[in-house]
Amino acid sequence: MSAPSDIQAIITGFIDAVRPQYILVVTTAPFCGCLLTLLAVLYAFSTPELRSLLVFKLNAIAILVALVTTILNGYLNTVGLLEPFSPDTALSICFTFAFFSLGSPLFYDSILVLRILAFYPIRSTPLFMLAKVLIVPALVKCGRLVCLSLFLHDYYVGYATYGPITNWFRNAYVTSEWALQVIDNMYSCGFFLYKLYVHGSKASKFRTGSTIVRQMRNVFLISCANFVFPVLFNIAQIICITTVQSYLTTTLLLLINGYVSVIGVLGATIWGRARNYAANRKNQPLGVRGGEV
Repeated sequence: MSAPSDIQAIITGFIDAVRPQYILVVTTAPFCGCLLTLLAVLYAFSTPELRSLLVFKLNAIAILVALVTTILNGYLNTVGLLEPFSPDTALSICFTFAFFSLGSPLFYDSILVLRILAFYPIRSTPLFMLAKVLIVPALVKCGRLVCLSLFLHDYYVGYATYGPITNWFRNAYVTSEWALQVIDNMYSCGFFLYKLYVHGSKASKFRTGSTIVRQMRNVFLISCANFVFPVLFNIAQIICITTVQSYLTTTLLLLINGYVSVIGVLGATIWGRARNYAANRKNQPLGVRGGEV
């Protein structure tokens, strides 16, 4: 009578062991399809002028980075599902996945800084003013890069010494990087929303109901979403890594936050298109050439 119970216990244990890999694969697969569709639509419905903008190219690279992260996640977890008793995955693949999953948000957030340059063109803004505007995001991003580098170093050494590392619980470097990410998003998006609101209020006094005003309002709403959701996910990540000892929950929040950030950052492309449209209406060049948004 004990044999069936032992078999059931073995099957239950196996299911519990592969459940995190299954959830990670199934959850991220739809996002991968969404990103592929988004990339195709981005190129299909864009003009040559829009594709020449720096921010458009950075958005396309951001989507590709998210796709690479999804592929690495799918490979690692699919191997765990299909070959649960195989030797540990190569250090290079696991390290690359950790680098892309933790480092990609820093790249996504850097694109948001370019939107600030829409209000402070490089060629017409005094250097001291640019320094005052960009000093905070620059310092925060340097701090995030230091925290990320320290964690990846410990991850590489720990993996090479003790094998796969799946416990990020209360990791000081990761927690610090995510806390700085909240500050980074709040400054970049908050500053952009404030300047956009001011310019939108001025434009609405003279061109109420015009296309430019409507576009600026749409960009404002998209930017609000781009600000709220990533910050909420960042806070959820910090709460999870400091209170819940779960690799699945932490990784899932991290990956979903990356997808949400990529989709939200596309608002910068829409803003660049609105600027291009406004400049054409005035028959004037854009404020920044060669590095405009």
